[in-house]
Amino acid sequence: MVFNKKINDIQERGFNALLYISYFLIIISFLGFSKTAPVFLENIDYYIRVYVCLFLIWRFNPLRHVEQFTDLDRKIAFSAGMLIITTTVLNQYILYVKQKIKNVIINKNQ
Repeated sequence: MVFNKKINDIQERGFNALLYISYFLIIISFLGFSKTAPVFLENIDYYIRVYVCLFLIWRFNPLRHVEQFTDLDRKIAFSAGMLIITTTVLNQYILYVKQKIKNVIINKNQ
């Protein structure tokens, strides 16, 4: 159990660090302080998503018994939920905007 606790602590510190870096990059990008911040943010976001997916698959697969639900499990589950809701809402918003732009172009050409 000591080994698992150490791994859990390392994972939690790493995950928190990536989240804080991504929050910082979001703020910098939003305020327009850096033109390269969105590129870094995209890369970090990709690795966070891959990590969350692999973590959920490993931790909660049906062939494995979960002894306890840790604070890291809670953070990962929350991040997964936020990822799903934001990508779903964002995709719907992008489709809505594309449709509006298409309608404006069609109306302008008529």
